[in-house]
Amino acid sequence: MRILARLFTLLLLISGFLFLVSGPAHAEGEFKTDYKVRYQIDKNGFTQASQNITLTNKTPNYYADKFELKIGSTKVTDVKARDETGDLDTNVQFENNVTTITIKFNQRVIGADKKLSWTLTYNTNEIATKSGQIWEISIPKLAQSADIDSYEAVVSVPKIFGPSAFEIPNPVSQSQTALSQEFTFNKDQLLSSGISMSFGEKQVFSFNLKYQLENTNLTSQTYDLALPPDNNYQKVVLEKIDPKPLDVIVDDDGNFIAKYKLRPKEKISVAVTGEVEVFSKPFRQINTSLSSAQRNIYTQPQRYWETDNAFIKDKAQELKTPQKIYDFVENYLSYNNDRLNEPKVERKGAASAYASPKDSVCMEFTDLFISIARAAKIPTREVEGYAYTQNERLRPLSLNLYQGDVLHAWPEYWDNDKGWVQVDPTWGSTSGGLDYFSKLDFNHITFVQRGVSSVQPSPAGAYRFANQGNEKTVFVEFSQNLPEPINTARIDINAPTKAFASFPFKVNATIVNTGTTSILGKQLTITTNDLETSQDNTYDIPLLPPYAQKKFSFDFRNMGIYRKVDASVIFGFAGVQVSKTISVEPLYKIFFDKMFLLSLGTTIFIIVSGLLLYKRTHKKHKFMF
Repeated sequence: MRILARLFTLLLLISGFLFLVSGPAHAEGEFKTDYKVRYQIDKNGFTQASQNITLTNKTPNYYADKFELKIGSTKVTDVKARDETGDLDTNVQFENNVTTITIKFNQRVIGADKKLSWTLTYNTNEIATKSGQIWEISIPKLAQSADIDSYEAVVSVPKIFGPSAFEIPNPVSQSQTALSQEFTFNKDQLLSSGISMSFGEKQVFSFNLKYQLENTNLTSQTYDLALPPDNNYQKVVLEKIDPKPLDVIVDDDGNFIAKYKLRPKEKISVAVTGEVEVFSKPFRQINTSLSSAQRNIYTQPQRYWETDNAFIKDKAQELKTPQKIYDFVENYLSYNNDRLNEPKVERKGAASAYASPKDSVCMEFTDLFISIARAAKIPTREVEGYAYTQNERLRPLSLNLYQGDVLHAWPEYWDNDKGWVQVDPTWGSTSGGLDYFSKLDFNHITFVQRGVSSVQPSPAGAYRFANQGNEKTVFVEFSQNLPEPINTARIDINAPTKAFASFPFKVNATIVNTGTTSILGKQLTITTNDLETSQDNTYDIPLLPPYAQKKFSFDFRNMGIYRKVDASVIFGFAGVQVSKTISVEPLYKIFFDKMFLLSLGTTIFIIVSGLLLYKRTHKKHKFMF
């Protein structure tokens, strides 16, 4: 049979956002390729990739004399190829975040079932990176192609990297040698997602945050600032807040809000130092459920979250699940690096992002995910914070509050079993399809969580004096260990020393977290002796941040009349107990009490004086008449 084409280019793409491109004379499936790929990573994170490839001609009508490999999101060096006849000519180009390797064969694969086996090797320092105490392995996914018959990838990681924190997808097999640990993945896994693995036991950051508050009013004002909160992904230690706040409250979104009162024209700079331990998956569930009112709040439209937009409503009805919404947003939007050159990156909102998908940064990925999810009645919020990245081409930051500080934004959705689950469709898109849905990583630090409002509270980095917009106020670096958290509370009681039987009296209690970490899931308990109250004797306190205080007021009474008792009330919280003794006098002794007699005398005097005044005034009016 006559050979119909004398030139054919076979393409394999390793990318999360490119499609298989074929030559004009070639239809997919006329050649098949089998791959055995090995990623050998050394102790410094340097990776040597080797691909043993067998190309099989399935038709007598075509032959292959070139091979083109596209590697999405990864730069490579030292590219070499050879077959049994010797070295093969290679050409390498990197453009639009894609490496293209073109190999020219020394021999043609002519005839049905004819095979050509050859080897391609290259090096890269972008597959394995160390972030603090965590080593991360990121290999982009394969694009769909009928030419791929089999594909096996082995990743060899030094044991010195530490234990595996997670592997996505789960390897089909794994083994160990004296110096390395190896993980094997197959074609089906690599077509559905890239390879993402982390090694190490924990990730700890230290932070130094500066908040600048200024009262430009002529009266005293109270100002709020948002501290890094505890949530399902992070454990915070607040070592120092200077000056100390009046109080720290937990708002409806779980943010830690420090309160300050400033005098007229006063301005202060608040320095906050501490550490945060970060987890890649929820390691606890602070909120165990959402009420119907909360579900309603977290599915409502807000500024930038236009759930009533027709296109967004249609997508919500089509997609319906967080996974499908994530996949759509990750693939539909394209990151526009040019916007990072703007003095301040403006937030466009979900509807604008949907209309202009190629002009997106992290805010658009986040807003579109939230809007579609809320339109699908999935409770969703925005997270803003610090995200550590070593390669801003693959994992960009684009929340440009001011020129001094650049943060990151990502969404989270509510899961009835796990609570709030964070995902990052931006990095899923820019990293070539790595899975940031099933897990996050160890490098996302939450500064604020926003669901009740799409714009408040502001994260660290957004609190500045007028005309000081370019000063850096967010400093984050890796730390070796989380300091031993100080988990202590103080209970202050304000109660009378003496009371009278049958008469009610008040006892006020204030619980103060004097430690450096939050007190979670504790109860305030009230135990009494010879006292009665109509109020509860236990109060749940799910979360009490450092520097926070919670106040309670109780009404007690002793129902005895004739005998004196030393009644007691005991408050307990987080291992601390404080008691107060109140001397309860018999009811008849009230008539001998100095304060009672003074009060009674004063009352009688006021009544008598009032009557005399009334009588005198009444007589005067009568005379005038």
